[in-house]
Amino acid sequence: MNAQDWKKRLKEWIASGELRQVLPEVSALHGVEQPKEFHAEGDVLKHTLLAVDAVNPQSDERVFWAVLLHDVGKTTTTKFIDGRLRSWGHDKVGAIMASHILKRFDLECLSGDVAWLVKNHGFMLGWGNNLTSLTKKQKRFCNNPLFYFLVEVATADARATLGKSDKLEKLHKIINLHDMNLAAPESLNRL
Repeated sequence: MNAQDWKKRLKEWIASGELRQVLPEVSALHGVEQPKEFHAEGDVLKHTLLAVDAVNPQSDERVFWAVLLHDVGKTTTTKFIDGRLRSWGHDKVGAIMASHILKRFDLECLSGDVAWLVKNHGFMLGWGNNLTSLTKKQKRFCNNPLFYFLVEVATADARATLGKSDKLEKLHKIINLHDMNLAAPESLNRL
């Protein structure tokens, strides 16, 4: 199956009211608030469904599942701290939840990859604001075979964020730096 097949199935679950039974973890996102300055689109469920809509229909099913489950950890981690809503650790909690959900769907073969994608969906937020080059550790991270799936997940997440967010800008900068690093050895070989 690809993302299009799963998107169609998700719409059926929502239309029939089955979402609560089939994916209670996703249904539970309804009413989970987010900081309005970053998420003017509404609660976590609304954000999640907008993110799923942003997934390319031809994408790998791992991208679909990672986008659908990227914020499931927010149900237990969202707290009002220091005057604002925060969801610290939702990525790690969500990765564990994603693994269990996929096993329930007999998709254990996808669970490790999807858990990694969920755990790392906000990676660019910790890479600084004035990124001009990648560290060795960042280059290794970008060389992960799942990196371009992660880019798709992070892009869908960013496109579903209505408010002040520079996620997409940071992501593009990282991709450009990564692509420059990939191109450098080839250009040296031509000399």
